[in-house]
This record gives sequence, structure tokens and C-alpha cells, in this order.
Amino acid sequence: MNEIEFDRALSDFLDQEGSEQAGEALFQLVRTAFTAGWQAAMNSDLHGVMKVDR
Repeated sequence: MNEIEFDRALSDFLDQEGSEQAGEALFQLVRTAFTAGWQAAMNSDLHGVMKVDR
């Protein structure tokens, strides 16, 4: 597979609805993990050390 064929195949894949759904699911997973970490940090001793505006 040459570079042009690869780019075309990738573009076709990204244009599919399944790719959009997978990207959204991945974003939600990362956002949920980040939120959990943020909330844990705000409830820990670290909150007393850091100056964080909510």
C-alpha cells in the first residue's frame, strides 16, 4: 500500500459513522477519568497545598 492508498483508506475510515462514535466514546472516557482525578485531588490534602479557583 502506498501513501496515497493509505491516506484514502484512512479518510474513508474516518468518514464512517462508527469512527465518529468511537471517537466520541474515547473522548467521554478520557473526560470521565480526568473529572474523577480532578475531584479526587480537590478532596485530598493536595487541595490545601495548591491554590486552585473552582
